[in-house]
Amino acid sequence: KVTAEQGPNILFFLADDQRDDVLGCSGNTIVKTPNLDRLADRGVRFENAFCEVPICAASRATLLSGLSQRTHGYNFGEPPVAERFIATSYPMVLKGAGYRIGFAGKYGTSFAKPGLKKNFDFFKKIGRDPYLKKMADGSTRHETDLCADAAIEFIQSNPAGKPFCLSVSFNATHAEDRDQRPGFHFQWPESANGLYEDVVIPAPKLADEKYFKAMPAFLQDKGGLNRQRYFWRWDTPEKYQTNMRAYYRMITGMDNAIARVLVELKEKGLDENTIIVYSADNGYMMGDRGSAGKWNHYDQSLRIPLIVFDPRLPEEQRGRVVKNLVNNVDLAATFVDFAGLEIPEVYQGHSLVSLVDGSPLENWRDDTFCE
Repeated sequence: KVTAEQGPNILFFLADDQRDDVLGCSGNTIVKTPNLDRLADRGVRFENAFCEVPICAASRATLLSGLSQRTHGYNFGEPPVAERFIATSYPMVLKGAGYRIGFAGKYGTSFAKPGLKKNFDFFKKIGRDPYLKKMADGSTRHETDLCADAAIEFIQSNPAGKPFCLSVSFNATHAEDRDQRPGFHFQWPESANGLYEDVVIPAPKLADEKYFKAMPAFLQDKGGLNRQRYFWRWDTPEKYQTNMRAYYRMITGMDNAIARVLVELKEKGLDENTIIVYSADNGYMMGDRGSAGKWNHYDQSLRIPLIVFDPRLPEEQRGRVVKNLVNNVDLAATFVDFAGLEIPEVYQGHSLVSLVDGSPLENWRDDTFCE
């Protein structure tokens, strides 16, 4: 194992409400994600990645703690993650080994007092509602671009030779639930203006009413959020086309923002020693089965994108698509392992480093736990 001073930097990009098949590298022929596609081409893409729980607050607690919701206990309306799990969260493990830790964007979770947030060396909470923020000069700037600005600020301010772990948590592609107007419900950054206007987005693969009727009665209930929000977003062909184009622009806007951060890494000479990870907190129904949101155990809700780019990988290991079942509970252990540190015994996930490296495996899980 290496010391933290010899270890790589870690840059973790997290999207909100993005399912696995809305990237060019995963086979989507409409959405433009050239920068993420390039990371996948030069790194490793996991095609069977799942979230432990498809609800943002609980999922983010899992990402930070390396624990299932059943263990950390946090979700909307539930007590915060217990104080004893702060010290073993991946940011604190890395900080204890000499890493500078940073966070920008949507925090979206809670740890018991004294909390985790104050322990970051750099912390900028940036929310939506609205996505377009009014600046001091009267102009507006999208939350996605503000997250990238914060990441660039962190990189520029990082002391020479100091290893870092920066978590950038976009609010995109979460809908702006208070503004249900088509075209405003999914608010995109300026960098994606005009895209997809002439494109017809295919209807959901599971649009046939038979798929809706096959769901349990409680998921068909008009009072449920998945059904309520379906009527906000996807229930007419016109609304579907308008909102899907806007949703795709949000994804391309994130891709553009990530590109700016990667340019800064290169300009600072950090690109050859910085591992980049891209994922999402949960999937998204996008009109399949007559549903919106997530909150269920259908494939569309549970599957997430996961790309890992390690610049130290030899050429023959690049561009692989890993089929093994992995889970976002694995990411905390993966970050700690990448830093060459001992993985806390409390973690319930497994490090993905051997899968990224292409090392021979004696065994790997045959299933993955979601709740």
